[in-house]
Amino acid sequence: MKLTPMKVLRRESAHRWRGCATAALAVLAFAAGVSGQETRKHSQSKKKPSPEPAVVPFAAGERLEFAAQWNKFVTAATIKIAVIERRDFFGKLAWHFQAVANTIDPVRMLYAIDDQFDSYTDAMTLECRQYESYLREQSKSENTIVPMFTKPEPGRSQLHMYMVVAGTQDPVGILYKLRAHDFTKEPAVHIPVFDGKKYYEIDARRESEGQPVTVAAGNFVATRIALHVSSGGQEVPNVKVWLSLAQDAARTPVLIEAEAPFGTVRAELTTRSGQGSPTAGNR
Repeated sequence: MKLTPMKVLRRESAHRWRGCATAALAVLAFAAGVSGQETRKHSQSKKKPSPEPAVVPFAAGERLEFAAQWNKFVTAATIKIAVIERRDFFGKLAWHFQAVANTIDPVRMLYAIDDQFDSYTDAMTLECRQYESYLREQSKSENTIVPMFTKPEPGRSQLHMYMVVAGTQDPVGILYKLRAHDFTKEPAVHIPVFDGKKYYEIDARRESEGQPVTVAAGNFVATRIALHVSSGGQEVPNVKVWLSLAQDAARTPVLIEAEAPFGTVRAELTTRSGQGSPTAGNR
């Protein structure tokens, strides 16, 4: 079938703008850090104490919105991330995080994207317990649920099991894990990421701190983190990612930048609400 010039334009534009929205979410995904918690050793004669929720700089109800641009040309999409709640999840306490991506006009006239991603993250270890994606792109839809296990769990034996190594994150929850990480004490971290289809290895390193950053949401002093992405033991070529976290109590992500083969992506914070103070699991 021969494509008309308009169809070619639509196809190329759709690919680029879809790549922009996807890359912006991927950038959030790559913004990850490992807490480096050590396994505690206890005598068999002593009762193991109940684990405590991890200290985190966010609270239920927090909502952040970003505007994603491609090649500094036009805002192609909005990305909203939220801490929905902290709840029981198959007998364990977990955070429910959510990210929603929507293309906006004029890009939406070329390619409509309304995607939602949910993460259920263990409140004690900040490891992913389940990742879900609900893709709505043009007339197509695809739902994926990815339960993750580091060891078999009897209560979830009826599910298809994705066995992962300890510390594995998903493309949404890892942003919050990074915010909980103290880059002042540990400037470089390594983390595996799984999205249900592919594994990535992320090396995150503090590049600078005390840097002024101006975005639509205001002026901030931020720590800039450089992220290196690998897959199958090989660094992904022509991909560079940076995340700027405000040096405030919430360690708010204010700017995400990426360079990829299809162009540059800039996702800047536009609005924020419902932020809380750092607490031990917000008890």
